[in-house]
Amino acid sequence: MSETASNELKNDQVSVIVHKKNECEVEFDVFASKELIQKVRKQAVKAVGKEVTLPGFRKGKAPEALVLKNYPAEVERKFHKTLADAAFIEAQNLAKVPVLNQSSTIRFDLKSFDEEEAKLHFAFETEPETPEVDAKKFTPKPVEKKEVGEKEIQEAIRQMAFFYAKWESVSDRPIEEGDFIVIDLDTLDGEETNRVFDQVRFEVKKERMAQWMRELVKNAKAGDILEGTSYPDDTASEEEKKEFAPKKVRLHIKVVEKAVLPEMNDEFAKKVGSPDIASMNTLVEGMLKKQVDDKADQDLREQVNHFLVTSYEFDLPKSLVEEEFKHRFNSGMNNPEFKAHMEKASKEEKEKIEERIRTETKHSLRLFYLSRKIVQDAKIPVTQEEINHRAVEQRKMHPGAQGLGNEISREEFALALSMVFLNKAQDHILSLTK
Repeated sequence: MSETASNELKNDQVSVIVHKKNECEVEFDVFASKELIQKVRKQAVKAVGKEVTLPGFRKGKAPEALVLKNYPAEVERKFHKTLADAAFIEAQNLAKVPVLNQSSTIRFDLKSFDEEEAKLHFAFETEPETPEVDAKKFTPKPVEKKEVGEKEIQEAIRQMAFFYAKWESVSDRPIEEGDFIVIDLDTLDGEETNRVFDQVRFEVKKERMAQWMRELVKNAKAGDILEGTSYPDDTASEEEKKEFAPKKVRLHIKVVEKAVLPEMNDEFAKKVGSPDIASMNTLVEGMLKKQVDDKADQDLREQVNHFLVTSYEFDLPKSLVEEEFKHRFNSGMNNPEFKAHMEKASKEEKEKIEERIRTETKHSLRLFYLSRKIVQDAKIPVTQEEINHRAVEQRKMHPGAQGLGNEISREEFALALSMVFLNKAQDHILSLTK
């Protein structure tokens, strides 16, 4: 956004010219009137008089003339600050440009001053000018839903059965199809190695293991250390093959195991919370269908998000972007894997990661302001109960936050509020497509 200047605004106290600049920066050139200067000077003298004691007078009762004579520097300092405060309040009342938030910095400079007029300059950040959203312009793309058939149901039940499996160690023969292996995997780059997997279990099966890994462990045994090269599967798309960068790897087979699964009968069904096998199948089918529906709904909501951030770009306050960027980056650095990756990354890779986080930050902030405006313009109600409920749900998804007590923190409230706004805005836009 390029700089623009408003027409001069006036009242009896001040005249102000408003300059709107990039990144929600606003500057006021304020001219304080003689009337305001005289009023503020009297206020400054009184304020200093209340703080000092002069011989022969009780504290705060000295005549103003004596206060001015004995404490000219203190009066002048108080006068400058009081004038700045009064002039800024008057200018804001005229211009109706709010400061971004209570913790925002307001930079101030007294450009010139005499008893007839004072020129003051203020600079601060304001709220973004969020554009109006034409929700009817959103056209959803068809979302493909995966089928839930007998194959999918039985596979889900099989995965449940692994919680009750008995594991038998295999050491007297080579690895076979259907075995499970626990491995460490490192990528090799010259003399440098990077740990990719640390004691991770894989099933040696075409559907569950990359082609290159199956070929590498074929006929191997527990304890073997193998070296090879990763490559894309033959069934990978051309785009995936282009993006897949082959790497030299070292694979250490720590354990070879065979899983003995429980028999699929009513007894097993009861273990997983169903009275019998038929009921378990029905329950699993319903669970899978719900997952499919939830995934389709989430895909539609992501389409709404994409529509909003790509259709409505607007300036954001620099301080807000930097604060949110630092929060996201520091949260990432608290993750051992992310931290290790950043420490080993090249300067170019670090810059790309930081740029990605910065882009995500801007998208997130724009989504907040756009969704809030959509909710306000459509007069969609938002209750305290909804926000509190959302905050509680967020805690459930982050076990580390369980020890914070019953009181919702400001950060939790802000996150919950933004999610409530976004969900209601998404609901509103999607409702117009039905």
